[in-house]
Amino acid sequence: MDEISEITVTTPAEPPPVEAVIEWLLTGASERQVKEALAQTYPDANCGAVMTTVQQYLAQAGQPNANSVRGWALLSYRRLYQEMLRVGDYNGCRQVVKEICALVKT
Repeated sequence: MDEISEITVTTPAEPPPVEAVIEWLLTGASERQVKEALAQTYPDANCGAVMTTVQQYLAQAGQPNANSVRGWALLSYRRLYQEMLRVGDYNGCRQVVKEICALVKT
């Protein structure tokens, strides 16, 4: 019989500077605020290099594959539908079905 190994719980590592900067931007922080937070949180990070990488990431995110986005939307709508059905929000279910039908037509 195989022994079950003990699961070790570790605290998650700090996110890399690029991920942190993206999160700060998504919360509405200005470029100045981001640079200050970056210098304070990641003093060893090369601010210019991090900001360049973030700009490249955002530029690429701005050019999504339409089929991938549509697939993500359909799966998200499915999840919403399931949750609305679970809580008895039948009007919400109807609206989700309507949105799915409209999305499939595009």
